[in-house]
Amino acid sequence: MNYHIGTMLIDEHFNASGECPLCKIKKTVEVRLTEQYLGEGVMEDNTRKEVNELGFCARHYDLLFSFPSKLGLALQISTRLKTVMKSVEKPEKAKQAKKIADKLDLSAKKCVVCKYLDDHMIRYYKTVAEVYYSKPSFRKRFAEERGFCLEHFAALNRYSDCAHSEQKSYLNDLYAVENRYLSALEKDLLSFCDHHDYRRRDLPLTEGERDCLKTARSAFYGSKR
Repeated sequence: MNYHIGTMLIDEHFNASGECPLCKIKKTVEVRLTEQYLGEGVMEDNTRKEVNELGFCARHYDLLFSFPSKLGLALQISTRLKTVMKSVEKPEKAKQAKKIADKLDLSAKKCVVCKYLDDHMIRYYKTVAEVYYSKPSFRKRFAEERGFCLEHFAALNRYSDCAHSEQKSYLNDLYAVENRYLSALEKDLLSFCDHHDYRRRDLPLTEGERDCLKTARSAFYGSKR
């Protein structure tokens, strides 16, 4: 399962809005990848083989179930079930029971959508740095971003060498954006706490103070998907 990695989503979502742009890109990529397992590719041998081996995590099962094609999902899950049933054995001894448990635990941690989603996102992290390098007009937009969740801030750092000769400038802008974002959040959180003092209880909250816990959730864990 695959689709073309281009700059369209980067151009679309790096717009200084309130949400981490990589979170928005990830949401879009996730839906596109998941939908592919309900289309014509459902009956392809390679697709069925991957689903058979890896299955779906609970999140992506729920996402698949939210789409109209219940038959497509049933076909995929019936294939996966045959593999799972082979792991459901009757143990004769405690040692064998532990092996069965370990095998089932390992199986439960796999997901074919997660596998491809991670691969695609790595390519997006690299492409953001490459666009920064090749398009001077993008650098200003990048520097004006509101901020990134910690997961995607870390990822952008990890692949910063893809900015080539602009890596230092890229890292400087990346740090400046994130530091500004987290410093503003810290200020809003402290002010929010101060408003619970009886002497300030009647003072109005700013928008940032009112939303600071939601912002903190996004900063620490990314946007809800």
